[in-house]
Formats: sequence, structure tokens, C-alpha cells
Amino acid sequence: MSITRRFIYLVSFGIVILTLGIVLNNSLTIFILYNLLCAVLLIIDYFISPNEADLFIERVGDENLSIYEKEAIEFEVFNKTSRVLKLELVDEIPEFHFETQNKIMKGFVKPHEKIKFNYFVLPTKRGAFTFEKLHVKCEGNLKLCTKIFKLNLDREYKVYPNLKNLRKYRLSVVNNRQLKQGQRNLKILGRGTSFESLREYVSGDEYRKINWPATARSNKPIINQYEPEKNQHVYMFIDTGRPMSYTVRGYRKLDLAVNTALVLSDIVNQNGDQSGLLLFNTEVDNMIAPGKGAAHRNKILESLYHVDYTNQTSNYDDAFYHFKRKERHRSIVFMFTDFETVEEAENILKVLPIITKNHLVVIILIKNESLEQISSQNIKNQEEMFDKGVALELLSDRKKIINLLNRRGVFCIECPAEKVELAAINQYVEIKNKNLL
Repeated sequence: MSITRRFIYLVSFGIVILTLGIVLNNSLTIFILYNLLCAVLLIIDYFISPNEADLFIERVGDENLSIYEKEAIEFEVFNKTSRVLKLELVDEIPEFHFETQNKIMKGFVKPHEKIKFNYFVLPTKRGAFTFEKLHVKCEGNLKLCTKIFKLNLDREYKVYPNLKNLRKYRLSVVNNRQLKQGQRNLKILGRGTSFESLREYVSGDEYRKINWPATARSNKPIINQYEPEKNQHVYMFIDTGRPMSYTVRGYRKLDLAVNTALVLSDIVNQNGDQSGLLLFNTEVDNMIAPGKGAAHRNKILESLYHVDYTNQTSNYDDAFYHFKRKERHRSIVFMFTDFETVEEAENILKVLPIITKNHLVVIILIKNESLEQISSQNIKNQEEMFDKGVALELLSDRKKIINLLNRRGVFCIECPAEKVELAAINQYVEIKNKNLL
């Protein structure tokens, strides 16, 4: 229990009473009686005011949260009494992994009314987290005291990769694939091998696509139109080792990779292909065979939401041989990894031929913006000159390695943190449209 301002004002009024007592020459007796009256009123207010049994409070709303997205934590409060209640709610939040906004929830609940309270969190780590006790403050009927009690409202919230980005890209693809008239699906056409339709020849079309029988019947050039193959296997390899533990613009590289893999998997499935997943570090932690559909997407989502990084060096050799044993189809492999030194890059280069012989590999790297900032800064002292020299050397080595990978037939893309998802999607679309597999 705590006292309110009204009670403080009431006690303060005792100064006036004390002054009156001095005039009447009986100040001590009047002062004691007045304070005793205040204490009695406070006790009465405590016992006649609502308690835990007069409220019904439960957690409501979605228990699935997206990392780095503003999410609402909601409560539903039912007032069982015949009085208006002034409430203040404060939730116990798991430490370190949630940034909060408007943590203190305040409001009035009318008699026999049910209303919702909420506050907002920004999850900074994927995984399952239990929110436990709710602290409740309820103002007394006489407004002299505030009752305080705790409610055990344990509920597990799961922080997933960015589901809002997933919905955003899915909506974008749907909008791009719908014609303004007829609302039928618009195919992504390229240099595939699957016949899609016939259409009239236009300047710039390849002569080898001309359909001579159709041209003869129509008395005008008609060409065959093709679309990329469907049901191709597209894998997302995610390295959970030390290079993916670093932070870029406040985001873990691993979190960016997980978000991108989930979005790309959904785009792959929408385009008619099958998506698969392989998580590895010192060994293969999990491998999900290619598939599509809602159940498959949920399986990938459940595999990704609790993935965490380590400070160990990843074993590419084990991951690639494991994949080679399990996958017999020629596939597209998007590998999310990174390297900070030439030695780390050489470890990848040595074992890449294990999978590049039979599969098309795309390596996605996230730019090291701190190195770029150091390399472009103006030198003020000898220490900064040394730092700039090291940064320039590391960036030069990284550029050479990327060029070497590209020359060996591996698509190696380096992009800023905010463009990782778009870069991966664009590379997938390019591979499909050019039939590079």
C-alpha cells in the first residue's frame, strides 16, 4: 500500500488544526486526535477498496513477436465492482532483450466493463521468453491510499525473424504479379526451358524462338515464350559461427541473415520452387529438405527463431560434405556467411568445389561499415594513420577475395545491412530469368 496526494493534503491540513489548538490552548490533544482520525480514514479506505479478487486480468494478443519491430503487449482487464477503478499496470519484462516504450499503463475501468491496456516492446534477440508477474496499483475508494499487488500471468512469447518484412515482401510480389485487368497471375518470364505461350514477334526477340508452323498459319512472325523451370531446389545456408556474431548498425549479422533467409524462402515458394535450409557451425545443426506450402514455411520458421551465434570457427568442410550426401538435385545455394581475414576466406575457397561442381552458389556478405569509415577518415595523428592503413589493407584483401570467388563461378555479393533482403531476392530472380542453373 502507498498513500496518495489527497492523504498528504489531509495530513497537511493538520497544521491549520494545530494553529487552532494553540489559540484554544489545547494544541497537543487536538493534534493527536486529528492524526488519529487521518490514520483511521486511511485504514478504512484500505479495507473498503477493491483488491485482487475484484479484478480479472489476463494477457491477450499475439504471442509471436518479430525481432527489431515495435510490438504490443496487451492485457484485458475486467472490473467486477460497482465503482470506477483507477489502475496503473507495470509488467515484468525479461532483462536485456527488450527495449520498452510506455511501460507504465494507466487508465480508468468503469463498473462491470472490460477494457484493454497495452505497452510496446522492441525485441532485440530471437528466442522464447517468459513474461511473468504483473504489478497492479489500484486507487482506494476514498482516494487516500493505493493498493499494490502482483498477479502471476506467466506467458511465453516467441521472438521470430522479422515476420512483418515477410508480409511486406509477400504483398509486394502479389501486387507485382497481378494485371490491372482480369486479376490473373503474371508470370516471370526469362530464358527458361518450359514452354509458356505463343506471342507475336517484336523487335529484339531471338530468331531461334520463332515458331515456324504458327508463323505460317498466322502470316506473321510468332515466337515461343518460355518461363523458368519450376520446382527447383533453393537452399539457404546460414553460418552461425563467429563472423556472424558481429554487429552492423545495431543489428547482429546473424539476425540479418535469418530474416533474409525467411523472406527469400517465401519468395522462392511463391515462384513455384522449393526452399530448403541448412544451419551449420562446427557441425551441421539442422537441415530441412526442400519443400513448399504453409506447413513447410512454419517448419523453417520454427527452426530459425531460436538460432543463436557462437564464437567458434565454422566447419565448412563438414557442412558441404553433409549437403553433398543429402542432396542429389542440382540446386541453387544462398550462403550467408562472412570472413574477416584472408585465412578465413581461404578456408572457404579450399572446400567450395565440393558443392560448386554440381550446384550454383551465391555468397551473401554484409559490408563492414566501420572499416569503410576508418578508411575514409582524415588522419589527425599517427594512431589514426595506422588504423587507416590496416582498414585499407583489409578492404583491399576482401575485394580481391570477392573477385576471385566471382571468377570461379561463385556469385559473391557484398551489400549494406539495409539492402541484404533485396540483394538476395534480386539475385534469385536474375538466376531464374537468365536460366543460369
